[in-house]
Amino acid sequence: MPFGEKADVGNVTINFDEVYEYLIKPVVEELDLKCTRSDEVTSAGWVHADMLERILKDDVAIVDITTLNPNVFYELGVRHALRRSVTILMRKSGTQIPFDIKGFRVLNYGLSLKEAHDAKELLKRYITTSLTTRADDSLVYAVFPKLTVTVG
Repeated sequence: MPFGEKADVGNVTINFDEVYEYLIKPVVEELDLKCTRSDEVTSAGWVHADMLERILKDDVAIVDITTLNPNVFYELGVRHALRRSVTILMRKSGTQIPFDIKGFRVLNYGLSLKEAHDAKELLKRYITTSLTTRADDSLVYAVFPKLTVTVG
């Protein structure tokens, strides 16, 4: 997800640090999961290597597509190639969903307190249900159900 204040495609400025701190992180931690955004990693080394390792190994990935950032879609594609489940897409309400991911469920959130509260409850349900069912949410694995990824 983006960091700091960024404009969405409608040129509305969104404080993504607040989206993370108020909406995402409390829900994840309430479920006894560790929540880490890449700007919180304090070790030395190559940012991209750490990102790829997290995309592969983390049980849950939450992807905010609100700014339609190509980097986010690249990372989503890598996640879908490496993991068959528990990738949750979210967006600020009104953000257009690109054609290639239109069929996926996307959690909508608004910027008002009520909308954020409702989104928190929905995010909690998405994570809990996804971790319980482990249903495929990757188009790659839907098309290639016998695909396996071996990490060596």
